[in-house]
Amino acid sequence: MSALLAAIGLGDTGATGTWVAVDGRFRVGALTGSWSKEAAGYVGEGAREEARRARIATLRGELDALADSTAHREAERAAVAARRRTLDAELAAVPDDAPLRHAHAVAAAAADAAHRARTRQEERAAERTEAAHREAEAATVLAETADAVNLPADRPARAAVRQALADHTAALAALWPALRDRAEARRAVAEERAEAGRTGERLAEHDRRLAEAARLAAAADERHTTLRSTVASAVAELERRLAETVDALGACEREQKQRRAEYSAADRRAGRAEGRIEQLDKDVREAAATRAEAIAALQRFAATGLLTVALPEAPVPPLDGGPWAATPAIALARSIEAALSGTDDSDGAWERVQKRLSEEYKKLQDVLSRGGHSATARMTEDGMIVDLVYQGRRRAVPELAGALATEVQELTRILSAHEREILETHLLTEVAGTLQELIGTAERQVQAMNTELEQRPTSTGMKLRLIWRPSRKAPAGLAQARARLRQSADAWAAEDRAAVGEFLQAHIARAQAENATGSWLEVLTTALDYRAWHEFGIERHQHGAWVPATGPASGGERVLAVSVPLFAAASAHYATAAPHAPRLVTLDEAFAGVDDDSRAKCLGLLHAFDLDVVMTSEREWACYPQVPGIAIAQLSRVDDIAAVLVTRWQWDGAERTRAPEPDRHTATEPDHHTTPEPDHHTATEPAPAGSPEGPEPTPAENPAPGQDALWP
Repeated sequence: MSALLAAIGLGDTGATGTWVAVDGRFRVGALTGSWSKEAAGYVGEGAREEARRARIATLRGELDALADSTAHREAERAAVAARRRTLDAELAAVPDDAPLRHAHAVAAAAADAAHRARTRQEERAAERTEAAHREAEAATVLAETADAVNLPADRPARAAVRQALADHTAALAALWPALRDRAEARRAVAEERAEAGRTGERLAEHDRRLAEAARLAAAADERHTTLRSTVASAVAELERRLAETVDALGACEREQKQRRAEYSAADRRAGRAEGRIEQLDKDVREAAATRAEAIAALQRFAATGLLTVALPEAPVPPLDGGPWAATPAIALARSIEAALSGTDDSDGAWERVQKRLSEEYKKLQDVLSRGGHSATARMTEDGMIVDLVYQGRRRAVPELAGALATEVQELTRILSAHEREILETHLLTEVAGTLQELIGTAERQVQAMNTELEQRPTSTGMKLRLIWRPSRKAPAGLAQARARLRQSADAWAAEDRAAVGEFLQAHIARAQAENATGSWLEVLTTALDYRAWHEFGIERHQHGAWVPATGPASGGERVLAVSVPLFAAASAHYATAAPHAPRLVTLDEAFAGVDDDSRAKCLGLLHAFDLDVVMTSEREWACYPQVPGIAIAQLSRVDDIAAVLVTRWQWDGAERTRAPEPDRHTATEPDHHTTPEPDHHTATEPAPAGSPEGPEPTPAENPAPGQDALWP
């Protein structure tokens, strides 16, 4: 105890050790502070007994005060309970206003519905009058045209004529190919028959020639016999001619057989052509029947209304005019095929549609049931048809979509009017004023940062500045709105107020569209965040011009271009803190690759920004004239020794000196309020062993005064 008390000095001796003054001030190493109490405290049995009696008396007084306070609170609680019972009785006697509110809401809704119904009735009446006028004009033109072309004027007769023309056109369209095939077949039969006739004529000619040759042969034979008997010298010549005649007769017989075979083949081809004509007639009748069935199926499907829902622009013929003609039905089928050519009709797509059908139908029922409407489904041979009942009326899907679009448009108009009222009441007064103040403050803060940066050029003459500009994602019209927001709202003209209102309303609408599920608070918070409208940029002044800092530069200049604006940003962040709050900035391997002159200026800039820096570096000691004060801890170690040597230094802006080491054996943990030295920044600076800027550490078991021993 004596050694401990002997290590504490009395009064401010100017040393950096441990001392305490009679006015309550004290110092423990680099920490200073002050503390005091109202009365002195003594040590001893009598002092403890006196303190115990005083504490008991104080506690009894506090107990009496608490008892009085408890009694007072009980009385107040009883009075409040009585008042509450009275209020409960009065509240129970008051009739419930829920039925009245409900009736008022129902009456308001009914009045609104009646107003909309009257409006729609007036619109439908006007449309009906206009339609009646157009119908009368059309009837007049129809009667005149019918008299001119000698056709009936009534609708059924015209439908019959139209159907007859369509049937005639379809019959002609199907007849021409059959007639063409039949004419081709008849022409082929005629050619075959002509060829058979020519073959018969050639056959008869050959028969005649054969008979003539036989007669001539008989005559020749007779003559041969006669001549042989009379003229023996001409026998050889006659035999030769007879042999030629026999050869010619054989050739005629062979040609006759060939012509008869050709005649039989032509007859068979003629029979097959007649069968083909009959088959073509049958195919034409079957194709006409199939087409009629397809047209009937298409008309039946169109009557369900699904075709109109899927393809509103399709040219659907009238459904109440009887069966469709072929021409309009074919035109409709071709338009459907063209419109659905890109639709996936694979089995997988069909299965996915079937799975989604029940889910979508369930969603539709849930949505309509919440509004008191209904949706029912019925299956037909052409698919599932959903019947919608909206506001007590059965409606088709296009009609319902139109009604909902009209209602949404009306509600949107009402909501837009309400939004404009909010904009004029709040945004153009309170919010615009706040935005004006915030934007102005930010611009002044950026200007203050640039003023500090202007006074800290690098060794190469490069200067940096921050620019606060509209970002690339800024809303349209920000430049004009920003120019108006720099002015006072009281000085705005009517067009200025309208322009600012339109800008804010458009940006709010865009934010609402991007976040459709968010609340109004979230939408307004996002839309009115002026920070998202801007971005920071860094420029450097070099060779008499400001250029982007991302351009060509040395390694040190690139580090400065990134680090120095961050210091300015940190200073801006701490601007809203308390005056005596720490303004801490931590740097790891600070200013690597930067020359000493630029390091000194950057550290001086930290002091100009009033930032408290804690930094680590392999070689930086921060001992520059621009730094008013800093505490340094040099950490050194030797391989194969599990220990670290800590050497403390201090820089006061002019000289670096060794700082006294605290005695770990006698030092006590400081109590009460402690503050760092007011003129020094705290820093941790590791330096390698053998650093030229510090003494070379030598590990030893008995350290010199002012050093800590190595410890494991």
